[in-house]
Amino acid sequence: MGSRYLNSIIAGLAAILITVPCLAGGVDLIRKGQEAEKAGNRNAALEAYGQAIRASDLTSTQLSFAYFRRGSVHGFLGNNINGIDDFSKSIELNPKYGPAYSLRGYLRGVVGQYESAEKDHQAAIALAAGEKWADYLPWVLQHYADLFRRRGEFNKALEHCEKALQARPYSTVYFRRAWVYLDMGRNAQAKTDFDRFEQEMKRQGTSYDVFWPDERGAISRLRELH
Repeated sequence: MGSRYLNSIIAGLAAILITVPCLAGGVDLIRKGQEAEKAGNRNAALEAYGQAIRASDLTSTQLSFAYFRRGSVHGFLGNNINGIDDFSKSIELNPKYGPAYSLRGYLRGVVGQYESAEKDHQAAIALAAGEKWADYLPWVLQHYADLFRRRGEFNKALEHCEKALQARPYSTVYFRRAWVYLDMGRNAQAKTDFDRFEQEMKRQGTSYDVFWPDERGAISRLRELH
């Protein structure tokens, strides 16, 4: 998560909803979906976002956000094609919505659509200047690093992790780099980075239930190094 602290994304992008009337049905349904996500009820979140998408009172930007959130839930549940489809709809409605490019690129990497994934990551990086979320650039760069890991281009993956850390300290980058080291067979370095990541998770009080299936698998593998 793209990754990906999805609760941070919810907080960082919630400003999209601020300028609309509080009683708008579609906006209320988006908020209902966000609350369901925070409570860990992804099926209820899918239902709420679907209802919001079918509502007739959302602006294009708000509708783009609803598709983005539903795509993120699909990603968490492993519904990769559905997630890609929702991120694509989000982008159609708001072509300058960088987070949707980044997560679509991530899922395209998961399903092996590497060329399309690379274009998405590059588009997400190009949009960084217009993003107000402080952690946007490292968040995007570590997703791009993951694509290089999947392709076995480990040096490029490590290079993009380093770029992410230079942009801004962001704890998930240490998890991402630990995963790269793990796939390289450099277990001592993987353990060092993963330990640092887990310490940050504990310090921040962040839950692991925001990670997607492939990430949860990597976390299990990394924990075996202890």
